[in-house]
Amino acid sequence: MEPRFQVWLEEGGKYIIGEKEARVLEGIRSYGSLIAAAKSAGMTYAYAWNLIEELSARVGEEMVVARRGGGDGGGTALTAKGEELLERYLDLEARVGSYLGTRTKRVFREFRRSDLVIAGSSCIGVKLISGLIKGVSVEVAEVGSTAGITAVMIGEADLAGLHLYDDESGEYNTPFIKRFWQAGSAILIKGYLREQGFIVKRGNPKGLSSLRDLVQKRCRIANRNAGSGTRSILERLIIQEGIDPAELRGYEHELRTHEEVAKEVYEGRADAGIGLRGAAEALGLGFIKICDEEFDFVCDKRRLHKKGVQIFMNALRSEEFRDRLEQVPGLRCTPETGSIIEVKG
Repeated sequence: MEPRFQVWLEEGGKYIIGEKEARVLEGIRSYGSLIAAAKSAGMTYAYAWNLIEELSARVGEEMVVARRGGGDGGGTALTAKGEELLERYLDLEARVGSYLGTRTKRVFREFRRSDLVIAGSSCIGVKLISGLIKGVSVEVAEVGSTAGITAVMIGEADLAGLHLYDDESGEYNTPFIKRFWQAGSAILIKGYLREQGFIVKRGNPKGLSSLRDLVQKRCRIANRNAGSGTRSILERLIIQEGIDPAELRGYEHELRTHEEVAKEVYEGRADAGIGLRGAAEALGLGFIKICDEEFDFVCDKRRLHKKGVQIFMNALRSEEFRDRLEQVPGLRCTPETGSIIEVKG
């Protein structure tokens, strides 16, 4: 038999970092890429991304820094704080191992990057496109719209799905891309429309029709993660209806997908949440429409002619995709689906 152990660091009784987070940080240090770090540690990109986001939130400082380079360069590196925390963890691990007379066996999987990485918002439409792509390996990382844009910008992903509405211009997606990229270096690929609204219990027994209703009737909301396009809809309603987020029960509890929101309502842990019609109807729940939103894709101009991206474009424009998408309640293509727009400053 061989002794095994685990160590973790706490501060004030609060968990800070353990083996999973350390493996991701160590992988970033070794490979200069979060995708590579996730693969080598046997994790999905989305899971590794979430680990680092949560670690940064606990510490109050960023653990990694993005290196621009949406073509063949870019990636991620540890910040000084990330390096310091990793060293503290590795030092503790080594000292405990020495005391027990054993060593931690760090197993890293061989890294092979997928031919096509699609980051960004959670959507069944992305899964449908991925299912039509043949001849290349595909990885989908559901990290939210804003994080997806960042992943493409730093070269961690080839494409990102996004649905972000800009109140000032009244446009979807383009204004946010302009804030991230230098003029002329990003391409917007038009996607499809999605119905977003309140997911409620079957028959809407509490008679909900607005965010104000949720507050007045002391309802619990199933909230989405910060940085997601769906969360931005909630934040817009909060401003429009003059609501203090503290009045919304469940506001602090964040979920990462539409399906998770629908499940919270279905299982009675929440009275309502904002999400897609399809997610509501899949569980037989009620749906109160808020808006039709534009779900598009962003790509660095230098990657537009990459084989995987071109296969993605062909799938997006295909009749087969259109037919499959429009079988999903609340999703539909438009005459612009698959068209390319160069985003200029």
